Amino acid sequence: MNATTAITSSPIIPAPIPLTARPLPLTDVRLTGGPLKHAQDLTAQYLLELEPDRMMAYFRVRAGLAPKALGYEGWDGEGRNLTGHIAGHYLSAVSLMFAATGDARFKERADALVREMSDVQAANGDGYLGALADGKERFQEISRGDIRSGGFDLNGLWAPWYVLHKTYAGLRDAYRWTGNSLALELEVRFAEWAEAILSGLDEAQVQKMLKTEFGGMNEVFVDLYADTGDARWLALADRFEHHDVTDPFARRENALPGLHGNTQIPKLIGTLSRYLQTGREQDGVAARFFWDAVVEHHTFATGGHGKDEYFGPPNELSERVDGRTDESCNVYNMLKMTRTLFALDPDIKYAEFQERALFNHVLGSIDPEDGRMCYMVPVGRGAEREYQDKFHDFTCCVGSGMESHALHGDGIYYTTGDKLWINLYAPSTADWKSAGVRLTMETTLPEGDNATLTLEMDAPRRLKLALRRPSWAGAGFDVSVNSAGVADLPPPGGYVQIEREWTGGDTVTLLLPKTLRAEPLPDNPNRVAFLWGPLVLAGDLGPEQPKTPVSAPVFIAAGVPLMEWLKPVGDHPGHFRSERVGRDSDNAACEVQVDFVPFFRLHRRAYSAYWDLYTPEGWGAQSVEVAAAQEKKRRLEAVTVAYAQLGEMQPERDCNLQEEGTASDRILGRPGRRGKGWFSLDLAVDPASSLSLIATYQTLEFQPRTFEILVDGQRIGEHAIERSRPGSANGAFHDVAYAIPDELAAGKERVTVRFQSAQGNEIGGVFGVRIVRRSSSAS
Repeated sequence: MNATTAITSSPIIPAPIPLTARPLPLTDVRLTGGPLKHAQDLTAQYLLELEPDRMMAYFRVRAGLAPKALGYEGWDGEGRNLTGHIAGHYLSAVSLMFAATGDARFKERADALVREMSDVQAANGDGYLGALADGKERFQEISRGDIRSGGFDLNGLWAPWYVLHKTYAGLRDAYRWTGNSLALELEVRFAEWAEAILSGLDEAQVQKMLKTEFGGMNEVFVDLYADTGDARWLALADRFEHHDVTDPFARRENALPGLHGNTQIPKLIGTLSRYLQTGREQDGVAARFFWDAVVEHHTFATGGHGKDEYFGPPNELSERVDGRTDESCNVYNMLKMTRTLFALDPDIKYAEFQERALFNHVLGSIDPEDGRMCYMVPVGRGAEREYQDKFHDFTCCVGSGMESHALHGDGIYYTTGDKLWINLYAPSTADWKSAGVRLTMETTLPEGDNATLTLEMDAPRRLKLALRRPSWAGAGFDVSVNSAGVADLPPPGGYVQIEREWTGGDTVTLLLPKTLRAEPLPDNPNRVAFLWGPLVLAGDLGPEQPKTPVSAPVFIAAGVPLMEWLKPVGDHPGHFRSERVGRDSDNAACEVQVDFVPFFRLHRRAYSAYWDLYTPEGWGAQSVEVAAAQEKKRRLEAVTVAYAQLGEMQPERDCNLQEEGTASDRILGRPGRRGKGWFSLDLAVDPASSLSLIATYQTLEFQPRTFEILVDGQRIGEHAIERSRPGSANGAFHDVAYAIPDELAAGKERVTVRFQSAQGNEIGGVFGVRIVRRSSSAS
């Protein structure tokens, strides 16, 4: 093999667990139209606009080389959160895009980046390939057993193994998808460096290290074993097995509540990869149970999950729909796992999830006008997407988005011998090489209702097609071969099996009519999403209003058939409008209409994906309370000068969190911070107004807590929390206001707010801090 040979994944080590259904590789599938192709095209353009020399700037600086260009900003900037991660994501993305399109420009980008990494690795002299400030020094501390690990911090670095994982994965993908053998050489030397770092650590030390997010380090070393045949890499993968997380899933225990979402999914992807390469039954059990737990008990209608990046209790989603839900990295990784699980066990549940997540969250995560990507794609009542600046932010979801939109051709078609599985209906062509068949799929989906598959071949051949009948395709579903109807159709949520001798030019035509349905949350039958076929419908609530919360109407329609009040609009497929049942949640008597369109189509607007349904009697009882609570929230937001969400990485860093002896916390899904020492935040003030500081506390404390609140070194208050008593009303969040003396804010733009333990006690959980103009009655 040479560096110009395009290959797909062909591991040296044959997997002891054979795949039941193999996906047609990206190199053999081409998208030809529709929204998936549009997202792929936007991302391809974006990848060509990015500059590899800028991504490599800090790699070169760390290796003692002069940078060739100014480094990028945001999370990839100098001394920032994830310096260097984008180069790895980008290397994976251009490698995948080369496979998905055949465009040689992407291979040229991959080859250039690998050459740059080779120069950096040679300059480092020890195999290391990283851009983190003081990265090598901190890893040397770890190698000596000096391990300070917790949450996202490892020896003062933010998730350093997570960052390095992106480079490992990029090198793997450059080797597998562009045939660059130098990439494999670099990956091996980089793996030797990691092996040396861990060589002197015992198992307890390694498990302590793994308490900090480490991405898919276990997966890349399993893959390296598969690509080289060297068993030392499988042993190294085993060292990245985080037993506190994976062991419960192997016992079929749902360990998700309270865990950070995207920290865990890559771990289980690695566990699944190891199962394929070793056949260890507990790994297969853990991976399958994990997927079932996430999808069946923690996932919203759009295919995403989590609030503020964390899992909550299973099937308790009603109080978690609002706010920062559905991180895009999570969905990228769940889809990766889903495609592998279908290949192992062609269960339609995997194809159903792939369709749902792709056509709602993933397409909903990219602006169809300019291709910018979203960190969060919320599903709540009165939500807005978190768009990222394409050339300045470089968050984790920008990185995974680069890869995600290059993978849309993956998992459309699978083969088992002479059988072809068709899981998704997207305009595409495919070469089924083992059967000598060229496939063309033409379809008006997802907003139309028909699809036609045409087969071309040189000679007749007996083959079997398995065409998915989606669970949403009910009455009116029809399949014909060369215009002759197929009589034996499965119920919704099955596969139409057609076995015959096929000849060139044969066609299979499907009619897949869509109907409206409401999908309630498991713990609240009257908080629902509306779906039209596979598409979640979003209600348009008007232009984005980043500084003004938008309230969502409610529908006085509990128990009323959806088709009676949600009506199609003209000849616009997927466009619906509510009639008669909508009420302004701020004005119980005011009737409103809401326009609905597919979730992935509604961009740069405020929206809701979930809605509350009431009976007339129920709304009468609730409307006063709902309106009062929302009015209080709006008043508070209107007078807020600054707000800090404690316990979350980026919000804390944005407020220059400093701390000693504290840690992040999470109660009832809400993040916070607590501890024995102190923490401080830099927050904006309005010197022209009298101000108060509002802190959010919670009553669930198992010991008494007493602590002080200071502003610029001056004490403005003290707070004491009693120990929770058995049977007490635990779990109630409440706000406490402290007046800020006017002289503390005079002439200033920002002040330092400090919480510190007092009387030999500890700081109780603080779940939010805001500075408000004191005229607020909401405080």
